Amino acid sequence: IASVNYNSDMYSTSSIVSSVDFNRSYEHFAMAGVTKRIKVFDFLNIIDRPCGAHYPLLEMTHNAKLSCVNWNRYFRQQLACSDYEGVVTLWDAESGSLIRSYQEHEKRCWGVQFCEVDPRLIASGSDDSKVKIWSTNSEYSLMSIDARSNVCCVVFKPDSKFHVLFGTADHNIHYYDLRNSKEPVSLFKGHKKAVSYVKFQSDNEFVSASTDSSLKLWKLNEGQCVRSFN
Repeated sequence: IASVNYNSDMYSTSSIVSSVDFNRSYEHFAMAGVTKRIKVFDFLNIIDRPCGAHYPLLEMTHNAKLSCVNWNRYFRQQLACSDYEGVVTLWDAESGSLIRSYQEHEKRCWGVQFCEVDPRLIASGSDDSKVKIWSTNSEYSLMSIDARSNVCCVVFKPDSKFHVLFGTADHNIHYYDLRNSKEPVSLFKGHKKAVSYVKFQSDNEFVSASTDSSLKLWKLNEGQCVRSFN
């Protein structure tokens, strides 16, 4: 119904969009990618003028290529991003100003997400095999989970601030309780290659995507795959 160009620089050949996320009201969405820019667009304006040229309401220039962007569902001005240098950054999406940078990851950070139950918490996953939990009120991570494999994606459980789900390069999906982070609550096996994306569909269902070109639907409590899409 509409098309938006992420890269407006005619002299640049790199225009990969790594991540798109809507704010809570679905009025605005943010695009991020390898041009090191986060662009915020007015969604309704684009729908009303699908064939016109679309200009961002706000543009934030970053220091490295961007891998993921996520909007806070409670504090509507807060936007988090992760980048190829391993940095997690918190932005003010209304003024375009940087709030805080978290620089503990040692390698590329692939995913970042705010917690819906406690919007002060942020989870991130990196090629350094670590999942880190951050607070918007602190400069340092609250805790770190050793995944023993490159972490490609991470999400909080929608109804909990204590549970996270993340996919790794060892083909598995890990489900952890942050109150006891030494071992996973569950380990979901079935993909043949790295798990690149996970998303909760409900409190007890989630979908995973893998570089094996398949999607899988899982039951969290049953610990099993209920359907595969190839």
